[in-house]
Amino acid sequence: MKGNLSEEEKNKEEKVKEKFSMKKFLNDVADMFESIIFSIFIVLLIFTYLLRISDVSGPSMEPTLQDKDRVVISPLCYEPKQNDIIIVDSSALGKLIVKRVIAVGGQTVDIDFESGIVYVDGEQVDEQLYVKNEDGSEPELKADHFVNTLTTENMQAFENYPIEVPEGSVFVLGDNRNRSKDSKHSELGFVPEEEVVGKVIMRIYPLSDFGFLN
Repeated sequence: MKGNLSEEEKNKEEKVKEKFSMKKFLNDVADMFESIIFSIFIVLLIFTYLLRISDVSGPSMEPTLQDKDRVVISPLCYEPKQNDIIIVDSSALGKLIVKRVIAVGGQTVDIDFESGIVYVDGEQVDEQLYVKNEDGSEPELKADHFVNTLTTENMQAFENYPIEVPEGSVFVLGDNRNRSKDSKHSELGFVPEEEVVGKVIMRIYPLSDFGFLN
């Protein structure tokens, strides 16, 4: 009977229980660390191959993106499409830039710098000038995207418009048109698709503007 165990046997039993408890604790800790390491590995895989994080520098994409915004990019198997916001690793400028795709290879771009209107394949690009309401509230978006200024400044990338975008390249503009070094600028011009890092899919900083981008 257990009640008749000697003191020595009781001590042995207690030691076995302690050893078992310690082993269970260590196993639980090992399982926890294994789960943490696996989770870190998965996160690293995601942010290496599926998603990347980049910072916005400068005012060229205002009002859509602001200086020092932090965004998430989807780089995997990405093919540029009209109206996408993209990150470009520009060899011409020697830095990462964020712009909007206006036209892709084979399309024709025309810009009327007097009216500030951009045309692709003869059709006016669907964009809306960003003007706050009289009460200071945000305007309702009734177009594909906002622009901070119309495209009135010719930055001499091309002698004449319209121009046709070569296959394998894209024509990009910043939403803050007259403060953006983009495809209308003599230092950039057409952007080779191989320099496109990926599509901007969401903003994660500042937290007040956290969310997906159209």
